[in-house]
Amino acid sequence: MLRSAAERKAPGCYLAGMLLALFQLALAVPGPALHVGDSALLFNLPAINEDAALQAVARTSVALSDFTGVMPGFPSKAVVVHFLRREGGEPQLATLQRLHKKHSGKGVRLIAVLAGTGETSDVSAWIEGQHLDFPVVRDAHDIVVSRYGIRQFPTSFVVDQDGYVAAIGVARADLEAGLEAVLQGFYSR
Repeated sequence: MLRSAAERKAPGCYLAGMLLALFQLALAVPGPALHVGDSALLFNLPAINEDAALQAVARTSVALSDFTGVMPGFPSKAVVVHFLRREGGEPQLATLQRLHKKHSGKGVRLIAVLAGTGETSDVSAWIEGQHLDFPVVRDAHDIVVSRYGIRQFPTSFVVDQDGYVAAIGVARADLEAGLEAVLQGFYSR
């Protein structure tokens, strides 16, 4: 291995510098794995509220490809994929329910992805108690969360009918207003 004169004189400094660089890389929080214009990553997850899934796709698991891409079984103009955790999730689900009622007749579908673990019966009772008309799927091991590069919750992706990411947003203020603005753009197409 070739090393510079400085490295030969102070091997401890070289090693310390390399370790510091590796540590800094490990602490760096990468951005989302997807960007606007990228193909959305496909997933197929079990629905928590199976009745809503049966209404939406006629089975108890929901796949993004059910609604978008080359040959979707249930074609749509856009799909809102909303990632959330149980903590603070109730108001988000209420907002998504209002959006679903307003936009589902216009070709917009919603999928909520509940991240994290928890007792299945507790999570199911919590979701069923919300009386939602759109599917909430469970990513118990955060596999889809990881593939999408989610670092903050809640985060929403809007996917167009061809399966491409049309918008990404981290809801900091008004989730409903932000998604409304994006969805209105799909009706002018």
